[in-house]
Amino acid sequence: MENLTNQVLDLANGKKYFVLRQAVYRGVTYFLGAELTSDEENFKNEFAFLERVGDEGLKIKKVTDPSIIEILAKNIKID
Repeated sequence: MENLTNQVLDLANGKKYFVLRQAVYRGVTYFLGAELTSDEENFKNEFAFLERVGDEGLKIKKVTDPSIIEILAKNIKID
């Protein structure tokens, strides 16, 4: 998997996230992203953990499992 840090990811719901960090946990790729405004010019004050879904293409979904969020929050640090 290529490193997508500093790239923009599009979710199916139309939201866009700038990737701050990327990590692999138990074979799944996760991202810490900052939500972008619709014009992609500014960051909103919204952050989310995102998960790559499947092996084909770049399908991304927001992480909703509290146990995974807790693990990611403890291990993905921003300098």
